[in-house]
Amino acid sequence: MKILFIGPTRIGDTILSTSIINFYIQKYDDCSFSIITSPFAKDIYINMPRLSKILVVNKKKYGLHWLDIIKFSFFKKWDLVIDLRSSITSYLLNTRTRKIFRGNNNFHKIVQFKKFLNTEEELVPKVWYDSEVSSKSLVKIPNNKRMIAVAPYSNWPKKDWSIKKYKSLLENEFFKSYTIILTGISNDIRNKKEFNDFLNSSNLNIINLFDWGNLRHMVPIFEKCDFFIGSDSGLMHLSASTGCKTFALFGPTNDLVYGPWGNHTVIKSNNDMVDHELENLSVEKVINSIKDSI
Repeated sequence: MKILFIGPTRIGDTILSTSIINFYIQKYDDCSFSIITSPFAKDIYINMPRLSKILVVNKKKYGLHWLDIIKFSFFKKWDLVIDLRSSITSYLLNTRTRKIFRGNNNFHKIVQFKKFLNTEEELVPKVWYDSEVSSKSLVKIPNNKRMIAVAPYSNWPKKDWSIKKYKSLLENEFFKSYTIILTGISNDIRNKKEFNDFLNSSNLNIINLFDWGNLRHMVPIFEKCDFFIGSDSGLMHLSASTGCKTFALFGPTNDLVYGPWGNHTVIKSNNDMVDHELENLSVEKVINSIKDSI
C-alpha cells in the first residue's frame, strides 16, 4: 500500500500526527510512506519504519514551492492520500482513497484523529530513533542519577514561564536530588542574562542541552527522565510521546486540544486573568501539582 502523507507544519502537531502513521504501520504490513513536511518537522520522520521518500517543502516566492510538490506527488498512483493540511492538492491526485483532515477546537487532536480514521483503537504518537541516535544521546546524561527534563521556552512568550520562576521552583527542597536536563533552542530565550544566571546557579545540578542534537536525540533522554516540566511546545509533546511523566504548563493556549496525550498533568494559569499569560501561574501551584502526582 503506497501512502502519501501530507503532514502538519508545526512540530507539536507533527508529533501528535505520528499516531496516524503508527496506526497504519501496525495495521498493514505492506504499507510504505512518502512524506511531505516542513523544515521544522523533518527530523521527526527520519528513522520511521516503512519510509520510502520524504519531501521537505521550503516556501518560495510566488508559491514556486508548489512545483516541488507537484513533481513529488502528481505523476504517481497512490493507494491512500492522507492530508492533514486540507490542501486543494489532495483532490487532484491519482489515488484510490483520500482522507483530508479538518480540525476543530472542541476535542483533543488525538480524539479528532480517531474520528478521522473511524477507529476505536488506541492511537499512540511515536517518534522513532535508531541505535546511533541512542548512543549519541545517552552519553550526554548520567546513568545512575534521578533526572528531570525542563524545556522552559516555546515559540510564543505568553506561553512561557519566566526563568526566575523555574529557578524558584527547582531550588525547592523537593528537587534537591535531581539532575536537571535543560533543553530547547537559544533563539527562543527572551532574556539571555537571566538564562545564564540560571545556568550558573550553584544550587542546581544542570546539564545544558540547548541547541544540541535534534528532536530524535531527545527521545531516549526523555525516556530516562523521571518527569518533564515545560510550557506548551513541541518538546512537551515529544516528552509525552515517550511515556515520560509530563507536567505541561498552560497559559493562553487550549489544553483541551493540545494538552499532552496520555497519563500526564496540565497545570493552568489562573482562570480569572483575562489574557491567561503563563507568567500568572504561581510557583506554589506548580510544586503542589508535581508533589501530588509523583
